[in-house]
Amino acid sequence: MSYSSRKQILITVIVDVKVKPKLLEEYIETALLLTKESRCRAGCISYVFNQSLEDATKFSLYEQWESEEHLNEHIKALIALFGAPKPGDMLPAKLINFYESAKPTSYRTLG
Repeated sequence: MSYSSRKQILITVIVDVKVKPKLLEEYIETALLLTKESRCRAGCISYVFNQSLEDATKFSLYEQWESEEHLNEHIKALIALFGAPKPGDMLPAKLINFYESAKPTSYRTLG
């Protein structure tokens, strides 16, 4: 089921990226720009880039949007700013993973 056919819910996007070492500096600069631009957009609840402590070329982007419409406007703005996405360059092969809130019925403590 595509996210566009779902009811109006909080949208969570998680993007995992492994950057080519030669593009690392450029990617970090782009991530900083994206974070600044995205946090100012209407409907943005959270927009956080995380870099792995174990592998400096691995990143996770976690973002939350108030609605699908806000996310779509954000994507349009990114395309206007950076052009159409080119998976395989600095982007993952699958651009976006969508999640919806889950209500766990129980918790188990690890350790």
